Amino acid sequence: MITPNLATRPFLNTRPVWLVAAAAGVLALILIGFNLRLYLVANQHLDDETTTQDGLELRYSALATEVKANVDVLERVPWKSLKGRVDATNLILREHSFSWIEMLDDIERVMPYDLRLTRITPSVGSDEVTLSLVAIARNRDVMLEFLDNLIADSRFEDPTPSSEKTPEETELATYLLTMRVTYHPSEETP
Repeated sequence: MITPNLATRPFLNTRPVWLVAAAAGVLALILIGFNLRLYLVANQHLDDETTTQDGLELRYSALATEVKANVDVLERVPWKSLKGRVDATNLILREHSFSWIEMLDDIERVMPYDLRLTRITPSVGSDEVTLSLVAIARNRDVMLEFLDNLIADSRFEDPTPSSEKTPEETELATYLLTMRVTYHPSEETP
């Protein structure tokens, strides 16, 4: 049977509550200490990162100013006229590197015995040369043989006669042929 406690203030066992509260307080103080330490360490690292970021921003603004100055200088360059001058210089260099001896050897190889060239005018391009030729022959078959030889040779392309005069039209009583042909000096002969 339960006997009722008749005391006006009954005794309560509050020791476990105080122990738990004290342990929670000590644990809270320990966690506050860790939090404070982490905060200080993180702020020191954050200060280092902020200093690095400020240095990088200064460097970026200096580089951006330098790049803008370089872009302004490049915008003042006359690119169109410069390209024209470079192309003209390259053409002069190609003309100076053009081998007349090699070209004359190639023409001699395809030229028949009875044909005589009176004029050769080269016009140097990027990878080919356009030749204007004036040829004299005693008969028409020799000129046709010359055209056939030009067509058959890999260094010559598209021989196009521009005019032909018969012996009745010339002062020397010979056939006169004016023509254009494309010459490829860089191609290997078979």
